Amino acid sequence: MGIFFSWNELAEVTGGEWLIAPGADSSVAGVTSVFDDSRAVVPGALFVATVGELTDGHRYLAQALDAQAAAVCLERAPDEALLQRMRSAGIPCLQVSHGLAAFQRLAQAHRQKFPELLELAVTGSCGKTSTKELFAAVLEQRWPGRVLKTLGNTNNHYGVPRNLFRLTSETAVAVLEMGSNHPGEIAHLVSLAPPQVGLVCNIGHAHLEFFHDLRGVATEKGALLAGTDENGWAIFPREAEGYDILLEKAGKRRCLTFGSSPDADVRSEYLGLQNGLFRVRLSWRNSCTSREFSWQLGGAHQALNAAAAAAAGTAFGLTPDEIIRGLQNCVLPGQRMEVREIDGITWCNDAYNSNPDSARAALDWFAELSANAEKRVLILGDMRELGGNAEMAHFELLQKARRDFPEARIIAVGALCAKAARSLDIEHFPDTDTAKAALKGAFSSGTWILLKASNGVQLYRFPDC
Repeated sequence: MGIFFSWNELAEVTGGEWLIAPGADSSVAGVTSVFDDSRAVVPGALFVATVGELTDGHRYLAQALDAQAAAVCLERAPDEALLQRMRSAGIPCLQVSHGLAAFQRLAQAHRQKFPELLELAVTGSCGKTSTKELFAAVLEQRWPGRVLKTLGNTNNHYGVPRNLFRLTSETAVAVLEMGSNHPGEIAHLVSLAPPQVGLVCNIGHAHLEFFHDLRGVATEKGALLAGTDENGWAIFPREAEGYDILLEKAGKRRCLTFGSSPDADVRSEYLGLQNGLFRVRLSWRNSCTSREFSWQLGGAHQALNAAAAAAAGTAFGLTPDEIIRGLQNCVLPGQRMEVREIDGITWCNDAYNSNPDSARAALDWFAELSANAEKRVLILGDMRELGGNAEMAHFELLQKARRDFPEARIIAVGALCAKAARSLDIEHFPDTDTAKAALKGAFSSGTWILLKASNGVQLYRFPDC
């Protein structure tokens, strides 16, 4: 494996000072990889100790050394025993003022080593991970085996650098997810790796505790468009709340819009469930081209995601046929519209995350999917980080569930959902453990069950109930 950073580059990029300088006669020219997690360290790597709200990387310095780290980067000098161990082993130790900032600067420098790399950055209030998977599947049609995509939902200040360090000379295209729950975070993340194509997949009711309203969300998400290469593409939903903000953030960049409106550059029309598959029509306004296709993903919201992926593919020069093939080949990760049958009970697990928009979409998807079910159960859990809108949002969600599923058993889980459920006389439990214990053996063969909540509620543990 080649050298990521020479010793001089490490000090120059981070602005750090050597507590233990590399030996002049060292046979090692630098580090071959960079990690901030001691469990991921491999021989030859640099271990960067970052300090977060829940953990402190300095506690795991010994583990990184055990894993044969070639060098370490720290905010605080370690105890004398560890210093002596590093001196004896000839392991350089670099001290910086801020570990996370150093980690990010190194990731930014690594990204800059690949000027020919094509990059798509995506953000949004919900569905970032699903759309990221769609984008990658589409781009694989043109660059098979050479598309790097964000692992899981590693889209924050730690995750984006980790994914940048995965770039190699074999990577043709990177699809990077960028998330935010506080103002200013997107602008910082996109500055680490400005893309040629920036895409906002939606503007919704997520993290309103910090963004206050949808225009605040649009301002934050739109920072991704403002951080996109000036000669690049800005892609965003035509019907979005705060469309004017997104358009302003796009500036003079080439713009593509997507949505269900005839005014969208790429339009999706959801045609429903037909012969066991979901049908969608995509239309490209500028070329007067349409394609109708079947795929595994249900719901009008996924049809919109298909339009977003089609817009991204168009920006990268893919043909409609390539785009459709990619969409049909896409498989979403677990807990995202995951359907599986266990002992005759069909579990529809969409419990990785939840906010008012994605929860309503999940209800619509489940209504269509389970239309012929003998019995239906909706297990709905708390939606986190909604701020002052939380109480009303949960009340309205349960109202919609009761209205759309008058015959179904509705179960609310979590403190926020339970509070709304009490006012509607809906069955409720304070947490998943209590609900699982009470409902053990309660569901019979032929029942279809929807799971929808924020990940912290842990509804994903239900299928073994």
